[in-house]
Amino acid sequence: MIDSTTKLRDDFRPNIDIYTVPVRVFINDQEFDDTEEITDKILEALNRGEKVETSLPRVDLVEDLLGRLRKEYDVVYVLSISSLLSGTYNLFYTIANKYENVFVFDSKTVSIQNTYVLERMVNDISLGKKIEEDDIISYRDDSLFLISVFDVTQLQRSGRIGKVTSLIGKMMHIKPILTIARNGEVQLVQKAIGIKKVKDIIREKVQEFVEKARQKNRGIRVYGAVGTEEYKDFVYEVAQMYDVKPYFVDIGPAVTTHVGTEGFGILVGLDF
Repeated sequence: MIDSTTKLRDDFRPNIDIYTVPVRVFINDQEFDDTEEITDKILEALNRGEKVETSLPRVDLVEDLLGRLRKEYDVVYVLSISSLLSGTYNLFYTIANKYENVFVFDSKTVSIQNTYVLERMVNDISLGKKIEEDDIISYRDDSLFLISVFDVTQLQRSGRIGKVTSLIGKMMHIKPILTIARNGEVQLVQKAIGIKKVKDIIREKVQEFVEKARQKNRGIRVYGAVGTEEYKDFVYEVAQMYDVKPYFVDIGPAVTTHVGTEGFGILVGLDF
Protein backbone atom coordinates (compact mmCIF):
# COMPACT_ATOMS: atom_id res chain seq x y z
CA MET A 1 0.00 0.00 0.00
CA ILE A 2 1.25 3.47 -0.88
CA ASP A 3 -0.06 7.00 -0.54
CA SER A 4 -0.95 8.95 -3.66
CA THR A 5 2.24 11.04 -3.65
CA THR A 6 4.01 7.90 -4.90
CA LYS A 7 3.14 7.51 -8.57
CA LEU A 8 3.33 4.38 -10.69
CA ARG A 9 4.75 4.39 -14.20
CA ASP A 10 2.15 3.85 -16.92
CA ASP A 11 4.19 0.91 -18.24
CA PHE A 12 4.85 -0.63 -14.82
CA ARG A 13 3.41 -4.15 -14.64
CA PRO A 14 3.92 -5.48 -11.10
CA ASN A 15 3.10 -9.11 -10.34
CA ILE A 16 1.91 -8.24 -6.84
CA ASP A 17 -1.09 -6.11 -5.89
CA ILE A 18 -0.54 -2.43 -5.10
CA TYR A 19 -3.16 -0.27 -3.41
CA THR A 20 -3.08 3.53 -3.32
CA VAL A 21 -4.59 5.68 -0.57
CA PRO A 22 -5.22 9.28 -1.67
CA VAL A 23 -3.99 12.15 0.44
CA ARG A 24 -6.35 15.10 0.51
CA VAL A 25 -6.03 18.42 -1.28
CA PHE A 26 -7.91 21.55 -0.25
CA ILE A 27 -8.64 24.40 -2.65
CA ASN A 28 -10.03 27.37 -0.73
CA ASP A 29 -10.95 24.90 2.04
CA GLN A 30 -12.90 22.65 -0.35
CA GLU A 31 -11.74 19.04 -0.03
CA PHE A 32 -10.66 16.79 -2.91
CA ASP A 33 -8.91 13.44 -3.17
CA ASP A 34 -5.44 13.57 -4.72
CA THR A 35 -6.26 12.07 -8.11
CA GLU A 36 -5.45 13.03 -11.67
CA GLU A 37 -9.03 14.27 -12.07
CA ILE A 38 -8.23 17.40 -10.05
CA THR A 39 -4.99 18.30 -11.85
CA ASP A 40 -6.61 21.08 -13.88
CA LYS A 41 -8.35 22.47 -10.78
CA ILE A 42 -5.02 22.61 -8.95
CA LEU A 43 -3.22 24.34 -11.82
CA GLU A 44 -5.99 26.92 -12.18
CA ALA A 45 -5.99 27.60 -8.44
CA LEU A 46 -2.20 28.01 -8.35
CA ASN A 47 -2.28 30.37 -11.33
CA ARG A 48 -4.88 32.50 -9.55
CA GLY A 49 -2.85 32.51 -6.33
CA GLU A 50 -5.63 30.82 -4.39
CA LYS A 51 -5.23 28.96 -1.12
CA VAL A 52 -4.16 25.38 -1.86
CA GLU A 53 -3.12 22.94 0.88
CA THR A 54 -2.67 19.22 1.42
CA SER A 55 -3.65 16.99 4.32
CA LEU A 56 -3.43 13.37 5.43
CA PRO A 57 -5.52 10.57 3.95
CA ARG A 58 -8.89 10.04 5.59
CA VAL A 59 -8.51 7.93 8.74
CA ASP A 60 -11.61 5.83 8.05
CA LEU A 61 -10.40 5.01 4.55
CA VAL A 62 -7.01 3.81 5.83
CA GLU A 63 -8.62 1.80 8.62
CA ASP A 64 -11.05 0.09 6.25
CA LEU A 65 -8.41 -0.72 3.63
CA LEU A 66 -5.80 -2.08 6.04
CA GLY A 67 -8.47 -4.01 7.93
CA ARG A 68 -9.39 -5.73 4.67
CA LEU A 69 -5.87 -6.25 3.33
CA ARG A 70 -4.53 -7.85 6.49
CA LYS A 71 -7.21 -10.54 6.11
CA GLU A 72 -6.69 -11.09 2.37
CA TYR A 73 -2.88 -11.30 2.38
CA ASP A 74 -0.24 -13.10 4.42
CA VAL A 75 1.92 -9.98 4.50
CA VAL A 76 1.08 -6.34 3.79
CA TYR A 77 3.84 -3.79 3.23
CA VAL A 78 3.05 -0.08 3.51
CA LEU A 79 5.42 2.51 2.00
CA SER A 80 4.90 6.07 3.18
CA ILE A 81 6.23 9.46 2.18
CA SER A 82 8.93 10.82 4.51
CA SER A 83 7.66 11.32 8.07
CA LEU A 84 9.49 14.67 8.18
CA LEU A 85 7.49 15.95 5.19
CA SER A 86 4.06 14.63 6.16
CA GLY A 87 2.15 13.05 9.03
CA THR A 88 1.03 10.23 6.73
CA TYR A 89 3.60 7.80 8.11
CA ASN A 90 2.41 8.32 11.68
CA LEU A 91 -1.18 7.77 10.57
CA PHE A 92 -0.32 4.54 8.75
CA TYR A 93 1.85 3.28 11.62
CA THR A 94 -0.75 3.98 14.29
CA ILE A 95 -3.47 2.08 12.45
CA ALA A 96 -1.22 -0.78 11.28
CA ASN A 97 0.41 -1.30 14.67
CA LYS A 98 -2.46 -3.53 15.84
CA TYR A 99 -1.95 -5.98 12.96
CA GLU A 100 0.91 -8.48 13.15
CA ASN A 101 1.17 -8.98 9.39
CA VAL A 102 1.22 -5.29 8.35
CA PHE A 103 4.63 -3.58 8.14
CA VAL A 104 4.93 0.18 7.65
CA PHE A 105 8.09 1.76 6.23
CA ASP A 106 9.11 5.41 6.32
CA SER A 107 10.72 5.90 2.92
CA LYS A 108 12.36 9.14 4.12
CA THR A 109 11.80 10.52 0.65
CA VAL A 110 9.07 11.47 -1.82
CA SER A 111 8.03 11.50 -5.48
CA ILE A 112 10.16 9.57 -7.99
CA GLN A 113 12.60 8.34 -5.37
CA ASN A 114 9.62 6.69 -3.70
CA THR A 115 8.71 5.21 -7.07
CA TYR A 116 12.21 3.76 -7.41
CA VAL A 117 12.10 2.37 -3.85
CA LEU A 118 8.70 0.82 -4.53
CA GLU A 119 9.90 -0.87 -7.72
CA ARG A 120 12.92 -2.27 -5.88
CA MET A 121 10.55 -3.60 -3.20
CA VAL A 122 8.32 -5.25 -5.79
CA ASN A 123 11.30 -6.83 -7.52
CA ASP A 124 12.69 -8.29 -4.30
CA ILE A 125 9.29 -9.44 -3.01
CA SER A 126 8.80 -11.26 -6.32
CA LEU A 127 12.07 -13.08 -5.63
CA GLY A 128 10.77 -14.22 -2.24
CA LYS A 129 12.54 -11.65 -0.08
CA LYS A 130 11.09 -10.45 3.21
CA ILE A 131 11.44 -6.68 3.21
CA GLU A 132 12.91 -4.92 6.25
CA GLU A 133 13.72 -1.31 7.14
CA ASP A 134 17.38 -1.74 6.15
CA ASP A 135 16.28 -2.69 2.64
CA ILE A 136 14.40 0.60 2.23
CA ILE A 137 17.54 2.49 3.27
CA SER A 138 19.64 0.45 0.86
CA TYR A 139 17.30 1.16 -2.06
CA ARG A 140 17.49 4.91 -1.33
CA ASP A 141 21.28 4.78 -1.11
CA ASP A 142 21.35 3.15 -4.54
CA SER A 143 19.92 6.29 -6.13
CA LEU A 144 20.58 9.99 -6.69
CA PHE A 145 17.53 12.26 -6.52
CA LEU A 146 17.81 15.89 -7.62
CA ILE A 147 15.04 18.47 -7.77
CA SER A 148 15.20 21.84 -9.44
CA VAL A 149 12.46 24.39 -8.81
CA PHE A 150 12.67 27.46 -11.02
CA ASP A 151 9.87 29.33 -9.24
CA VAL A 152 10.11 28.93 -5.45
CA THR A 153 6.77 30.62 -4.71
CA GLN A 154 4.95 27.40 -3.84
CA LEU A 155 7.87 26.06 -1.79
CA GLN A 156 7.76 29.24 0.25
CA ARG A 157 3.97 29.13 0.64
CA SER A 158 4.08 25.53 1.81
CA GLY A 159 6.79 26.29 4.36
CA ARG A 160 9.46 24.12 2.71
CA ILE A 161 11.84 27.09 2.45
CA GLY A 162 11.98 30.36 4.35
CA LYS A 163 10.52 33.64 3.13
CA VAL A 164 13.93 35.33 3.07
CA THR A 165 15.44 32.53 0.96
CA SER A 166 12.48 32.76 -1.38
CA LEU A 167 12.78 36.54 -1.72
CA ILE A 168 16.53 36.44 -2.40
CA GLY A 169 16.02 33.68 -4.95
CA LYS A 170 13.46 35.73 -6.84
CA MET A 171 15.54 38.91 -6.75
CA MET A 172 18.80 37.34 -7.87
CA HIS A 173 17.37 34.65 -10.16
CA ILE A 174 18.96 32.00 -7.98
CA LYS A 175 17.69 28.50 -8.72
CA PRO A 176 18.01 25.95 -5.91
CA ILE A 177 18.95 22.35 -6.60
CA LEU A 178 17.40 20.23 -3.86
CA THR A 179 17.38 16.65 -2.71
CA ILE A 180 15.90 14.67 0.16
CA ALA A 181 18.50 13.98 2.86
CA ARG A 182 18.84 10.52 4.43
CA ASN A 183 16.84 11.70 7.44
CA GLY A 184 13.94 12.63 5.15
CA GLU A 185 14.23 16.42 5.12
CA VAL A 186 14.48 18.67 2.07
CA GLN A 187 18.14 19.57 1.62
CA LEU A 188 19.85 22.19 -0.51
CA VAL A 189 22.48 20.62 -2.76
CA GLN A 190 23.67 23.74 -4.54
CA LYS A 191 22.49 27.10 -5.85
CA ALA A 192 22.79 28.22 -9.44
CA ILE A 193 22.17 31.43 -11.32
CA GLY A 194 20.10 30.58 -14.35
CA ILE A 195 18.63 27.39 -15.76
CA LYS A 196 21.70 26.61 -17.88
CA LYS A 197 23.90 26.43 -14.79
CA VAL A 198 21.31 24.22 -13.06
CA LYS A 199 21.53 21.74 -15.92
CA ASP A 200 25.35 21.82 -15.88
CA ILE A 201 25.42 21.00 -12.16
CA ILE A 202 22.92 18.17 -12.54
CA ARG A 203 24.96 16.65 -15.37
CA GLU A 204 28.04 16.74 -13.13
CA LYS A 205 26.24 15.11 -10.19
CA VAL A 206 24.79 12.41 -12.42
CA GLN A 207 28.19 11.71 -13.96
CA GLU A 208 29.68 11.24 -10.48
CA PHE A 209 26.93 8.74 -9.62
CA VAL A 210 27.32 6.85 -12.89
CA GLU A 211 31.09 6.52 -12.40
CA LYS A 212 30.48 4.91 -9.00
CA ALA A 213 27.89 2.59 -10.54
CA ARG A 214 30.38 1.51 -13.20
CA GLN A 215 32.93 0.70 -10.51
CA LYS A 216 30.35 -1.74 -9.15
CA ASN A 217 29.71 -3.09 -12.67
CA ARG A 218 26.11 -1.94 -12.41
CA GLY A 219 23.87 -0.37 -15.01
CA ILE A 220 21.60 2.56 -14.27
CA ARG A 221 18.01 3.66 -14.64
CA VAL A 222 16.82 7.23 -15.13
CA TYR A 223 13.46 8.51 -13.90
CA GLY A 224 11.98 11.94 -14.50
CA ALA A 225 9.05 13.95 -13.19
CA VAL A 226 8.43 17.28 -14.90
CA GLY A 227 6.16 20.20 -14.15
CA THR A 228 5.74 21.01 -17.84
CA GLU A 229 6.60 19.13 -21.02
CA GLU A 230 9.46 21.45 -21.95
CA TYR A 231 11.64 19.97 -19.19
CA LYS A 232 11.33 16.46 -20.60
CA ASP A 233 13.98 17.22 -23.20
CA PHE A 234 16.63 17.65 -20.53
CA VAL A 235 15.76 14.35 -18.84
CA TYR A 236 15.99 12.64 -22.24
CA GLU A 237 19.33 14.34 -22.85
CA VAL A 238 20.77 13.05 -19.57
CA ALA A 239 19.48 9.53 -20.18
CA GLN A 240 20.87 9.43 -23.72
CA MET A 241 24.33 10.30 -22.37
CA TYR A 242 24.33 6.78 -20.88
CA ASP A 243 22.33 5.05 -23.60
CA VAL A 244 19.25 4.38 -21.48
CA LYS A 245 15.61 5.24 -21.99
CA PRO A 246 14.14 7.36 -19.19
CA TYR A 247 11.00 6.47 -17.27
CA PHE A 248 8.59 9.34 -16.66
CA VAL A 249 6.28 9.54 -13.67
CA ASP A 250 3.53 12.08 -13.02
CA ILE A 251 4.19 14.60 -10.26
CA GLY A 252 0.54 14.57 -9.20
CA PRO A 253 -1.69 17.31 -7.77
CA ALA A 254 -0.58 17.01 -4.13
CA VAL A 255 3.14 17.41 -4.88
CA THR A 256 2.40 20.15 -7.42
CA THR A 257 0.70 22.03 -4.60
CA HIS A 258 4.09 22.31 -2.87
CA VAL A 259 6.53 22.69 -5.77
CA GLY A 260 4.46 24.30 -8.54
CA THR A 261 4.99 23.50 -12.21
CA GLU A 262 8.21 25.38 -12.96
CA GLY A 263 10.80 22.69 -12.42
CA PHE A 264 11.54 19.00 -12.57
CA GLY A 265 12.95 16.07 -10.66
CA ILE A 266 15.44 13.53 -11.98
CA LEU A 267 16.54 10.29 -10.39
CA VAL A 268 19.42 8.06 -11.38
CA GLY A 269 19.43 4.66 -9.71
CA LEU A 270 21.25 1.37 -9.99
CA ASP A 271 19.54 -1.02 -12.36
CA PHE A 272 17.99 -4.19 -10.99
